[in-house]
Amino acid sequence: MTDLRTRADARLRTAYELMHELDLLGRWSRYGDVEIVGSVGIGIVVAPDIDLEIHSDDPQVADGFTVMRALAELPKSRRITYLDARDRHERGQYWKLEYELTPDETWTIDMWVLKRGASSGAPLTAALRDALTPELRDRVLAIKEEAVAIGERAYGYWLYQAVLDAGVRTFAEYRTWLGDRNIYDRTGWMPGRVAQA
Repeated sequence: MTDLRTRADARLRTAYELMHELDLLGRWSRYGDVEIVGSVGIGIVVAPDIDLEIHSDDPQVADGFTVMRALAELPKSRRITYLDARDRHERGQYWKLEYELTPDETWTIDMWVLKRGASSGAPLTAALRDALTPELRDRVLAIKEEAVAIGERAYGYWLYQAVLDAGVRTFAEYRTWLGDRNIYDRTGWMPGRVAQA
């Protein structure tokens, strides 16, 4: 498990270095409070992906375009996507930046701009940081790496629920547990008890 943890720690360091290099927290903090959520916020990184939430009193589309315009000028920025989901269940504005860190490694940065008080991933991120023991972190990392190795994906919070509540130990067990759930459904799940490691 040492190699597993070493790889995860290296990816987490890269994520924070990239956020610093792009000044993501500084750029977005002009428009709201920035939360690091998802795998980087939890500290379990396998895929090259960073998730941010920006909580604003008065979210404006123009503010996002201001941030993205500056990021688009950077030579390693490859693609920027915008989705207006204010009238959908997400209730926010979504921005995605694909940033080519090296020719072999492109990071995806997902940024949601939300009205302050809207549903957020921040409480779940904090609860998972507290709930995951080192052994359970290793299990999550192993399942995520197993998924990547076969070209699949173990979807975020569903994976944590499977490990914490159902004691799932492998990607195959996770796929069976997931069944036909809609992975895009918003979840109200919070870790209540920790499965035996």
